[in-house]
Amino acid sequence: MPRNRALTDGEQPLGHPLGWIRAERGWTYQDVVDIVARRVGNMSARREKAWRWEHRGVVPDLETQQALASELGVPHALLSSSPWPGWLPVGDRTTARVAWTPQDCVAALDATAGAALHDRRGFVVAGPGSAAAAAQRWLALAPLAWPPPATVPTPVSTPAPLLVPVAGPLSGPLSGPVPVPVSVPSQRTGPSAGPGAAVPPTVLTALEERVPALHRMEAALGGGPVRAVADAELRLVTDLLARGPAARPGPAAADPWARRLFAVAGELACLAGRACFDTRHEAAAERYLSAALSAAHAAGDRPLGARVLAAMSLQYLSAGRPQEALAVARAARAGLAREAAGDGLVTDPARTAPGGDVPASVRHSSALLMARQARAHAVLGQADVSRRLLAAAGAILTPDARGNADHRADYCAEAAACELALGRAAAADHWLRRSLAALPEDRARDRAGTSVLRAVAALDLGAAERARELASEAGRAVEGVDSPRVRRALEALWERLHGRSERHGGGGGAAGRDLAMTAL
Repeated sequence: MPRNRALTDGEQPLGHPLGWIRAERGWTYQDVVDIVARRVGNMSARREKAWRWEHRGVVPDLETQQALASELGVPHALLSSSPWPGWLPVGDRTTARVAWTPQDCVAALDATAGAALHDRRGFVVAGPGSAAAAAQRWLALAPLAWPPPATVPTPVSTPAPLLVPVAGPLSGPLSGPVPVPVSVPSQRTGPSAGPGAAVPPTVLTALEERVPALHRMEAALGGGPVRAVADAELRLVTDLLARGPAARPGPAAADPWARRLFAVAGELACLAGRACFDTRHEAAAERYLSAALSAAHAAGDRPLGARVLAAMSLQYLSAGRPQEALAVARAARAGLAREAAGDGLVTDPARTAPGGDVPASVRHSSALLMARQARAHAVLGQADVSRRLLAAAGAILTPDARGNADHRADYCAEAAACELALGRAAAADHWLRRSLAALPEDRARDRAGTSVLRAVAALDLGAAERARELASEAGRAVEGVDSPRVRRALEALWERLHGRSERHGGGGGAAGRDLAMTAL
């Protein structure tokens, strides 16, 4: 069996690097201030100070930071290059490493499945620019070719690749990778059968058919109940890959089933990453999504890679890194453009509409990525660029997606997030109402998040009573889903309604924008 297999689900995430440091070393808040007082000598050792550093967004003074850095063995020079809390040592986060060969991809999946589920770091850990660099590398590489061996018959019925709509503002996280240890896969004893013999077509088909069902479960129940299930299935697929030639040096293309297994692994890793983002396990989400991007490349599946990057983009928006979110979304759109142009594609009639037209799924995914770019520009305060991109995306979606409720809902949610980021609460409410009207009932988590944002928009407009009514409706909607991300947004809304928004380090002007980046 592969390494790093844990047996139970992880604990609640630790949302601040200082919380991670304390948990790792067994420190209480009192221990933290005692350490500082001992080194500084002139500080009152009140535990409330450390609590405020971790929960109120209070930044300790330079002398205090230097004392903590000395205790943790961190060079003082790092305090200026990586401002608080970026310099706190919470694991390797310098450069994202995505595996680009089938063998390294299997090793990366092996290092991620099981282990990432228990990563309690509730904050983004990838170094600045690493996600954008990984996205550019993915874009620069042609999809891995998988020519079918002449000696192996093609199954009579092969399901089309799963083209789940791109992760929209409410349907998934959105994210960046963290360092993935790439190593030699575990040594297994006994005969090693390639997936061509060990995985019959019926089993592969069953694995592929599970993915849409898991997507529906995640949309209906939230990420809480689904992330462990997705991880368990990812472990199964990883084990199947590790038993075949794709895990060993040599021409992995000799295996007729490995490409489909890599595609399933990419879908499952992406789903696990989105579910971890929904439960606020941010570092775990990064790890899964990095492995998913690697698997998408190994599968030669550009639309899947674009969906993974869309998830990364959303996570970086939520983490307050809009420039990187924008770069990742641009790379994803560029990849889909190459897909549409036929650059480096593996022949697959299931992806090409009659007459060679670009499949609707590719057009819609590209349009939703354009809307994601519009949201990043809005967060950056670039209103004109944001509105031009949003209008262009709408022009692409409107003719084709008239009957597609999911695409309409996701587009309207992106438009609402743009308007909230630009401080236009009335326009945001218009789009939120349209999104709710289009959202299917089975996307309960997304409906709950949209309801929270409607109350936020009302409060930003100064309609406190209307905001309370909508907040009560949102509370009832949230009851049926396990989405800590949406619940946290609802809690922040209620604290604003009761005049306690200062706990989150923001004033009323930024509240709608900040909540839009987390609830959507």
